[in-house]
Amino acid sequence: MRSTSAAGRRPVVAVVGAGPRGTAVVERLAARFGQAGAGADVEVIEPYVPGAGRVWAPDQPQSLLMNTLAGHATAFPDDSVRMAGPPSSGPSLLAWSRHHSPGLAADAYPSRALMGRYLAWAFERIAAGAPPRVRVTHRGDRAVALAAAPDGRLRLTLAGGGEVVADAVVLATGHTEVLPGAEESALRAGAAARGLVHVPPGQAHESDLSRVAAGEPVLVRGLALNFFDQLTLLTTGRGGRFETSSDGGRRYLPSGREPRVYAGSGRGVPYLARGHAPGTMPAGHRPVVLDDAAVAGLLARGAGAVSFMGDVWPLIAKEAGLAWYGVLLRRRPEECALPVGEFLARYAACGYGSAAEVGLVAEAFADPGARFDPRGLERPLDGRRFASREEFDGWMRARLRNDLAQALAPESSPLKAAAAAVASVKGAVRRLVAGGVLAGDTRADLSWFRAFGAHLSSGPPPSRIAELLALSEAGVVSFLGARPEVRLNAGRGVFTAVSATVPDAPVVAGALVDAWLPGADAARTADPLLRSLLDSGLARAHRGDGGRGAPSGALDVEVAGLRLRDAHGVPSARLFACGIPLEGVEWNTAIGARARSNAALFRQADIIAAGVAEACGAATAVAGAEVGAEKAGGSALSDGRG
Repeated sequence: MRSTSAAGRRPVVAVVGAGPRGTAVVERLAARFGQAGAGADVEVIEPYVPGAGRVWAPDQPQSLLMNTLAGHATAFPDDSVRMAGPPSSGPSLLAWSRHHSPGLAADAYPSRALMGRYLAWAFERIAAGAPPRVRVTHRGDRAVALAAAPDGRLRLTLAGGGEVVADAVVLATGHTEVLPGAEESALRAGAAARGLVHVPPGQAHESDLSRVAAGEPVLVRGLALNFFDQLTLLTTGRGGRFETSSDGGRRYLPSGREPRVYAGSGRGVPYLARGHAPGTMPAGHRPVVLDDAAVAGLLARGAGAVSFMGDVWPLIAKEAGLAWYGVLLRRRPEECALPVGEFLARYAACGYGSAAEVGLVAEAFADPGARFDPRGLERPLDGRRFASREEFDGWMRARLRNDLAQALAPESSPLKAAAAAVASVKGAVRRLVAGGVLAGDTRADLSWFRAFGAHLSSGPPPSRIAELLALSEAGVVSFLGARPEVRLNAGRGVFTAVSATVPDAPVVAGALVDAWLPGADAARTADPLLRSLLDSGLARAHRGDGGRGAPSGALDVEVAGLRLRDAHGVPSARLFACGIPLEGVEWNTAIGARARSNAALFRQADIIAAGVAEACGAATAVAGAEVGAEKAGGSALSDGRG
């Protein structure tokens, strides 16, 4: 049987974006077409190093670290991945490192550059090892528009002036720019007009920090992972170094080229360190409340029948609370005024936040610090006021020391047990979002939970907290407080920042660094390709609550096949998407693939490959249907530049 493409023409598949997701799609396409004995030209459009993409640039500074352990990272599906396509495998980062970066420990946090080199190697291996009739070509260019071709195929326009006409297109565009809001635009324009330094949100290794002057104050907004990257570039990236002090802690030796950093965020405190006992791999948490049975029950209620805050969050909080009290009472049973078994049984039976639960916890624990308090974890500075910057910095250093100690001994930390519990249920939340059962406009709720979960369980390696503590002790870093109000004082030609946490200590600076990554938002996308899809009607913005709610920020897809829906809601037979642009549909989709975990990234890539094969007629094609002989050598990898 011939391919559904015109007789005498090989089907063409365009994959836009070749970071980890695009690379996984290429691997699955090669496996699918190879299994069918069919031929195809896979055109990979990626302006950065294919495999690594933008985020994992192999030439970024070695000092920028992953927050994932080496033993968890992989670019290849393993036998834990449940997918319909043909099985395949390849070395994990750790296995690859034995020949390319000897000495990497499974419990190490590798550099992002090393991960980038591994991903680039993985892409080359996948492309070079494609079946004889599958040709993978890399075009070092950017796709800027997509339109329907007269013959029903899709025509991609490239920034360099070329084009690709494809039988199917897969969008794996990853992080793209969004248009700034009115307030942000005014700030940028005002800063530029007055010669002030403003580093906008973006990837740390792409930021131009050269204009941030040594010895001068700089405001930094954001205390999440991007903050730690920017801080590293402003300190050790400028010649400073850390050494082990006499008490076993860290001490920072300045180079004299650092700025004076004043950092704050909405929460006002940095992300908590990941729990990681040196020399071990985390055991993880197995859900007992929001488990598979609970998820199945929620899914069975049907579309729009589940409230996130009313039905899902209470189960998450109970999951985390049981983990907290389990560790606390195993380590310090004397903290509880009730028999341990009795307390745990009664606590499990109480609804989260109910009067019965509140009364039980108050009866059992005289010390409020022993009680599981999600609100206190979420907003630790609410209601706190400090008389001076020095007082607040002292409080923050005590907090950092406590967090570091718990992170290095997570088996005895109620906090890190609760964090592991929250991390363990993110997959369940993702299934509920994709299942369409959540009611109403859930964008704010899911955004809140994503931020809360990231703060609690997706923070930096413990070493970064130790370094931040040392930088504060050295006088290089100070803290602004919660929800700092940053303004441009046009008359004085400076930025000012003040927080209610330290109301009498405003900070004046000539530089501002926004240390975060903008979230995906289809309505405000600055990416010309995504914009062209929406403007042409080939795609539409996703809305929650079965299409009745507010925009979620994602492109709309038919979830089962990851096919983009057009302006009328009809799923495309030729256009697919995965990853960041689908955040409002496939919640928390930025998470990478973890080895031995049935990673969703690979399962989605396999689903897309099946759809592409169907679109190209490859599912039933056989080698004899190909017209013309393949050139010697079969598959090929080129850079698309002739």
